[in-house]
Amino acid sequence: MSDEDAEAYAAGTGDALVRRFAHLPLEKYSPQIVRELIHSVIGAGLRDGTLAVLTIADSSSDSFLGSLVFFDINQDDAEIGYWVAPEHRGRKVSGRALALALQISRILGLKRLRARTVQDNPASERVLLNAGFKQEGEARPEIVPSGKTEMSVSYLIEV
Repeated sequence: MSDEDAEAYAAGTGDALVRRFAHLPLEKYSPQIVRELIHSVIGAGLRDGTLAVLTIADSSSDSFLGSLVFFDINQDDAEIGYWVAPEHRGRKVSGRALALALQISRILGLKRLRARTVQDNPASERVLLNAGFKQEGEARPEIVPSGKTEMSVSYLIEV
């Protein structure tokens, strides 16, 4: 992510579905807050290898489509999360972003990628299954990245 993404990222996080399903740590994002995060937490995570908040961008125009995040990164695996801005949904953006995440994971030498979705998010479940992820167990109460407890379903893919 770069400062140029801050306005679109902040706008996307205002969408009701992004707020419901992306489990972002803050309640509200402004462009200024996003810029501050890019230069603090996001930048530090990239430097120390613990967090990568990436922009999903249109390859022809470089316009912001959404966000792909690698977190809880360790030697063998990482968890990923993603969201797509409302005006770009229905264009298979998430599936293409997950395919890219798998490529990045191979380059990094990861063996597995983990993902979670809440039980009542069938769109994300379809995207994960179509990308080759397998459901791991049944839904269970879990603290999600936003700090809330949700009925979460876990997924895994061997890279």
